[in-house]
Amino acid sequence: MKKKIHTKVHFDFGGYYSEVNEWIGKNSLYAISFKTSSLEKISYSMLVDKIMKKVAIDEASVKLKLSYNLSKVRRETYIVDDEDVFIFLTESDEESRIPVLHVEELNGIGVERREEISVPERRSSVGVNVIEDDVLNEVCEMVHDGYDNDVNDCENVVGTEIVAVERPMERPVNSVEEEDEDDRIDYDDIHDIPRSVEVTPQVIEWDDGTGIEIGQEFCSREAVWELVNRAAKKEVFGVYTIKSDPLRLMLRCRQASKGCTWYLRVARTKKSHFWSVRMHRKMHTCSRSVETTSNSIQRGTPRLIASVLHCDYPGNLETPTPKNIMSIVRGRLGVHCSYSTALRGKMLHVSDVRGTPERSYTMLFSYLYMLEKVNPGTVTYVELEGEKKFKYLFIALGACIEGFRAMRKVIVVDATHLKTVYGGMLVIATAQDPNHHHYPLAFGIIDSEKDVSWIWFLENLKTVYSDVPGLVFISDRHQSIKKAVKTVYPNALHAACIWHLCQNMRDRVKIDKDGAAVKFRDCAHAYTESEFEKEFGHFTSLWPKAADFLVKVGFEKWSRCHFKGDKYNIDTSNSAESINGVFKKARKYHLLPMIDVMISKFSEWFNEHRQASGSCPITAQVVPTVENILHIRCQVAAKLTVFELNSYNQEYNVIDLNSVSFLVDLKMKSCSCKRFDIDKIPCVHAMAAARHLARKEGRNANTTIYGLCSVYYLIDSWSLAYYRTLYVVPHESVWVLPAHIKELVAFPPEYTPKGPGRNQEKRFPSADRPQSSSARLQALPITATISSPSCQQPRCPIVTLNHPRPKLVGIVERRMPMQIGGFQKNVFVDEEYESRNHLIQWWDQAVTEELEKVNHKLDSALRHGQLACNHALESIRETIQLMQGEIETLKERLLAKKLCTKMLIHESQLDEESYENFKVGRCATSWIERRIGQTELSAEGIDELGDEIGGLCSQWTNCR
Repeated sequence: MKKKIHTKVHFDFGGYYSEVNEWIGKNSLYAISFKTSSLEKISYSMLVDKIMKKVAIDEASVKLKLSYNLSKVRRETYIVDDEDVFIFLTESDEESRIPVLHVEELNGIGVERREEISVPERRSSVGVNVIEDDVLNEVCEMVHDGYDNDVNDCENVVGTEIVAVERPMERPVNSVEEEDEDDRIDYDDIHDIPRSVEVTPQVIEWDDGTGIEIGQEFCSREAVWELVNRAAKKEVFGVYTIKSDPLRLMLRCRQASKGCTWYLRVARTKKSHFWSVRMHRKMHTCSRSVETTSNSIQRGTPRLIASVLHCDYPGNLETPTPKNIMSIVRGRLGVHCSYSTALRGKMLHVSDVRGTPERSYTMLFSYLYMLEKVNPGTVTYVELEGEKKFKYLFIALGACIEGFRAMRKVIVVDATHLKTVYGGMLVIATAQDPNHHHYPLAFGIIDSEKDVSWIWFLENLKTVYSDVPGLVFISDRHQSIKKAVKTVYPNALHAACIWHLCQNMRDRVKIDKDGAAVKFRDCAHAYTESEFEKEFGHFTSLWPKAADFLVKVGFEKWSRCHFKGDKYNIDTSNSAESINGVFKKARKYHLLPMIDVMISKFSEWFNEHRQASGSCPITAQVVPTVENILHIRCQVAAKLTVFELNSYNQEYNVIDLNSVSFLVDLKMKSCSCKRFDIDKIPCVHAMAAARHLARKEGRNANTTIYGLCSVYYLIDSWSLAYYRTLYVVPHESVWVLPAHIKELVAFPPEYTPKGPGRNQEKRFPSADRPQSSSARLQALPITATISSPSCQQPRCPIVTLNHPRPKLVGIVERRMPMQIGGFQKNVFVDEEYESRNHLIQWWDQAVTEELEKVNHKLDSALRHGQLACNHALESIRETIQLMQGEIETLKERLLAKKLCTKMLIHESQLDEESYENFKVGRCATSWIERRIGQTELSAEGIDELGDEIGGLCSQWTNCR
């Protein structure tokens, strides 16, 4: 490293030259010093800055003129650039002393002579072309305004760069800590900038809209840039960077050459990472029309879009779509941005709010420590792989662990995929509270659903929820879950979710899938074996293949009456599935933000249910859901007939409205209908027996309807489940961590690059569910293999075919070969066709399977169609018979009316006077016959005609 040299300069400030060019001083001499590697590194601006700070004068209002007198020349020599400074420093008298520097104070008076630009070859030190001379002449006063007392006095302007609104690309600068204390800046890069010339403003001054105040602090330089850029876009003005390094940021208006005085200087505070505003002239004197019509391209950047989202959605992870963000930015700032820019800005906003994925894993142990601290009793486990890479996570909150004591001992487990960079699966273990609400027990993160992962999760679950007798697990039919439950919880029972089982069953039904699903649920919900046999027998007659599938699964896995344990009304994994659905958006977050969202939601549920349980009336004994069930059953129970069988054992015979007898044992809380036994809620028969007992014993009766309910349905149990409070983890700024926790670090798991296209949103069908017909018929690539003597392996892949199925196929089962397109193949040339798996033989087997499926489908359709036709024909026959009977009845009534009418006419003998009185113009017989012909063959028409003829006969009688 070069040795530093000290350069001392003495100057006289405030004097002036007389008419004879003699310097007349006013004050004592001042002294300043420089510590540099060479004299060339001392620039004009550095010298001016040192002088101004030494005499403590106003940098904005005072201009300085530097000069000195040579020993042999009586005229002054002015210093205007870096070259003059170097000559002055190398000038010495006979005693090797530098001349005294004369400093004149120009109070607001413009510089008479044009100062040269102190940039070698008119290039900036950061590799960007310098702006025109007229612009530089206007911004020179920034150098004298833009320095901070908190930074090194020897620092100066690095260069001048024109920017629109985007941050310029900055040259890397070493941090302050890495630089020498007395020589932090490379003085080869420091150049001077000439001073400005004042221009009379032509528009009214207007505010920049930033709202920045002197002394305001920012967390980083980027935060200052965000605020300035957003205001520049909104208020339509441009800025360019004068200086930007790890210690300061100085900005000017882009129209400074036209007289605009806007200026901002922000410097970093000593021994801190905060940035403080040291100078801010917020008023613009430039015209917006110039900026609007300039050639600079005003486009949004991801950082600008993220800053807009920070203002509109502070701390919110959910933001509008990129299409809507484009409209928001255009409306707020008048800036156009592309879809990809809006998307990157959206992602940048989310990253600023919740941090990076890697940071979530790094802070995992610290986060879990604070979680256990704010929620006593919480249990957490973390499994790491080699090199401390994250593998598994388990969390059970202390409030949930204590609340499970008041729950029915039925645990529902399920897993769902995470939509993050590193993937994984979210595992949920839930229960159902007394009021039938979802109750979280534990959750965790695993890599995938496999035996090792589920065993690890259940082993940790067993540490907080032991393997007590009567414990029941409910899940889908994933084989790893069943194996893990059997391994970790040998005393527990496992039941299959009937909803998932129903979906698997539907794929084996070709006709009336909805009807089969309804019938299956009726079978699963049957309380007695006799009822089950009746329902399942009907189901088997309609869908035999689906019935065979259910038999293979086992009745004890899904049938309510065949299950050996107590699973109450819980027969699906809906609780875990619902919680997974609640966190569908949260599953796209990083690890710690996702856990934060989950705990916040759990805390919200606890508070709601705590308020609900506390707001129940004092007289209430059971939860509202059970109270409503009992309220409905009481109306039916009051109408049943009860006979006492054994008063000591409280056994009763109850006859329902259909005259069916049921045996009720109140002491054992049992009924032959099995609803009381399974649901642990009194059925209508038990309620009728309890009413009978209450009427018999009166006030001495100890048995009540509420006393027959399970203890898990009481209000007290409901309140006990939510009596503790769930607390969220506070902000990391207030964390107090011990040393051993700070040392614990986890790294992200192995990253698997995502393929092209969007993320998978819909779940894949499970392995036990057959594919749909459309998926089966798709042609898949097939690798043909053949044995080769030269190959060490018995089968070696030789070609990959990506073509659809060939049109020439033969059938192995000796059927007639298929004829497609006018061609058919009767004999195979390959002699080894029957001996080994030939490619065409594979196709033959596939076609045979397809034909069998099609034939089965056709036979089933014909059978169901024939049954439907027979039923329709029988219905039509019955309708025709009814219509024929009605027609015969109408004919008989009509014939009787005709005979009656003729008899009446024959008995009546009308004379001419009577005939004239009727004024009918023809005989009554013809008139009656004509009316009969006009009357419809219906019961109403015949009755109306009979009434009319009866009235006519009465008139004839009166006339006679």
